[in-house]
Amino acid sequence: MNKPIISLENITFAYDETPIIKDFSYQIPKGSFLCITGESGCGKSTLLRIINGLLIPQKGEVEVCGTPLQKDNVIELRRKMGYILQENSLFPHFTAYQNMVYCLDLLKTTDEEKQNRIKELLPLVNLKEDILAKFPHELSGGQRQRVGIVRAIAHRPEIVLMDEPFSALDPKTREQLQDLVKDIHKKTHTTFVMVTHSPDEAEKLGTEVLKM
Repeated sequence: MNKPIISLENITFAYDETPIIKDFSYQIPKGSFLCITGESGCGKSTLLRIINGLLIPQKGEVEVCGTPLQKDNVIELRRKMGYILQENSLFPHFTAYQNMVYCLDLLKTTDEEKQNRIKELLPLVNLKEDILAKFPHELSGGQRQRVGIVRAIAHRPEIVLMDEPFSALDPKTREQLQDLVKDIHKKTHTTFVMVTHSPDEAEKLGTEVLKM
């Protein structure tokens, strides 16, 4: 097994004193594709937010890339991650290009570097340059998700988190994007952690599956 890139030790998280995750431990190997499944309300999305530092557990320790995740370093560690949500997660007042380079802007990347990086990624996600000036409402659901994928990987993160990214798409588009993400994982060896309700999707994409 590869060295863990994410380590969760004895995590407990509660909303209003109601435990959602209790005394939970898990290690995610570097370069793996972990699919998290389970019934609604079992804590799948909560676990993803804990890994990203959006939620802080009441007990336990989260370690990302060998560093304990704490309030004073959460921004720094979050920059090592990409986050893909459902297809309505793009900034509606940004063009496709502005959405794609959002994380690169946070890292003060030069205009030339941003342009080169997006040109490099467009063929990987089967998008053409003519969509770059369009706004999210002018794109199809599949195009919006492809833009979201580019935004999540443009800054070369070590980890990509995905929260049911394909659930709102039609079956054909969903299958195309599953194949696309699987290919990206194979080519980049980036660690993927995805929440899904679909056992078939988990079986297709995951190198390992965690049922909560």
